[in-house]
Amino acid sequence: MDIQTLAQNFTKAVAEDREADYKAYWADDIVSLEPQEGEMSRCEGREALEQKHAWWNQNAEVHSVNTKGPFVYGDQFAVQYDMDVTIDGERNQMSEVGLYTVKDGKIAEERFMYGSEDGVS
Repeated sequence: MDIQTLAQNFTKAVAEDREADYKAYWADDIVSLEPQEGEMSRCEGREALEQKHAWWNQNAEVHSVNTKGPFVYGDQFAVQYDMDVTIDGERNQMSEVGLYTVKDGKIAEERFMYGSEDGVS
């Protein structure tokens, strides 16, 4: 499968919250990076990423997610996520970009970048 098809299928599965479908694209040794301090700032391996997703599912009430993309270049693709989510009782509008690196037909790395609150960087 070429990267354009993989990126489109993955993005559609995420947008439709088809967890089993998008997780099928993860490499066993996937690395997930968040731009923050803490134990989930770097997760290595499928099991660690499963735990990160479990934490999110337990702590976040997602009201809506809109995706833009994927935007493909070489062995990478990016997706913009705009979310309406409640965490710790506080409802927020969040925007982030996920940058995904593909190796051997699987996502080997995901790296997230957050937007500023006012939309100006």
